[in-house]
Amino acid sequence: MDQAAGLRVLLAGGTGLVGAHALTMLLASPKVAQVVSLVRRPTGQQHPKLLELVVDFATLVALPPDVRVDAVLCALGTTRKDAGSDTAFQDVDLKYVVAVAKAARKAGATFFGGVSSVGADSTSRRLYLKTKGMMEDYVTTLDFTSRHFLRPSLLLGARTQDRPLERFFQALAPVIGPFLGGRLEKYRPIPAKVVAAALVTTASQPAIGGVRTHEYSAIRSLAGL
Repeated sequence: MDQAAGLRVLLAGGTGLVGAHALTMLLASPKVAQVVSLVRRPTGQQHPKLLELVVDFATLVALPPDVRVDAVLCALGTTRKDAGSDTAFQDVDLKYVVAVAKAARKAGATFFGGVSSVGADSTSRRLYLKTKGMMEDYVTTLDFTSRHFLRPSLLLGARTQDRPLERFFQALAPVIGPFLGGRLEKYRPIPAKVVAAALVTTASQPAIGGVRTHEYSAIRSLAGL
């Protein structure tokens, strides 16, 4: 596609904390011609640029044959507690992300941008970090020209789910943030809206081949801060 006509972007996770901001930004961007939003159930949202597709992520193999995209942005994610089991958590944060990436590639996407986590490492003993690392490793093997992984620490913002521990650390963020400098800077809490802005920016940048990871400072830079 001639990018002068605008990008066609596939978005997964557009109802979540980061994804909802990303969807709003994509729809407002003059660089974006169409947003194909994958959802589990209809949201009722309407916009001239928006094509909402209701899918079962567990069985997703391909997009409808008439849907073509240039880039895929993935903000799918949950927690072990919300998912209910290790397997259910890995279904969302690994299996579903990979399924979306594969379907997007079949539909023409050459760029993948995804939300991972600071400390992501497929060899980690911690389930969350190991799963995020496995996701990065697997997507890296897929035939995209460019792959960008954002690695934020604690996300700041209002969630629909009640997560008491997360609310506690969000309240502490203004206090602990200034003390996280140098090597610890990557652990600074960051607003979900900033992560979303960075995610959207990566898709509209000139293609840079290979794999890039972005932590706190790089995420803020991509967001224009």
